Amino acid sequence: MIIQELKSNFDSYGQGDKDEIQNVSTIKLKSGMSYSIIENFLGKQEHQSILDEMSSIYFPWFYNSSMTDYETDYGFFSHTFYKEYKPNSDSFRKLIIPIVQKMNVKGLMEVRANFMTNKNKRYESEWHTDRKFDCKTAIYYVNTNNGYTILDKDEQINIPCKENSMLIFDSDILHKAVSQTDNERRIVINFNYFE
Repeated sequence: MIIQELKSNFDSYGQGDKDEIQNVSTIKLKSGMSYSIIENFLGKQEHQSILDEMSSIYFPWFYNSSMTDYETDYGFFSHTFYKEYKPNSDSFRKLIIPIVQKMNVKGLMEVRANFMTNKNKRYESEWHTDRKFDCKTAIYYVNTNNGYTILDKDEQINIPCKENSMLIFDSDILHKAVSQTDNERRIVINFNYFE
């Protein structure tokens, strides 16, 4: 059932609303690995629905004492939509299916939203990879703020948190999350999947 839903709109990959122009950039790193940024990933109404729901006081967030497997970084809130190859949230179909239908997904492993609070100073996660094997990682930026993602420990490329943008990269690229100071929340949705 989930696979059929994911494939039902597969032809829409890379297309937003007709009145919006997607800006797709793919960059190759010195290491040979690559990443892509797709702006206006979803239509305006689809994106606004996700933003409104995830910003609501009724959306369930769960505290984690560390952003990575290391105990040296800061705590944050998360919401796991999909884990161990099955939905883990009542919001999976409403919020995640519209995004995944526009991605080149053959197998979904995990989908988790992350919520960093504003502590009036920058804080960041440790360098990490989401998976120890060859797959893809994607980050959908739910809201705009001055936080960012740093890709590649050697090149340290800053990817701004721009709402309705999708960052897609090889899973073995080290990356870290950096908090915001201008907005109460930095909300992203992380995807780990096979193409």
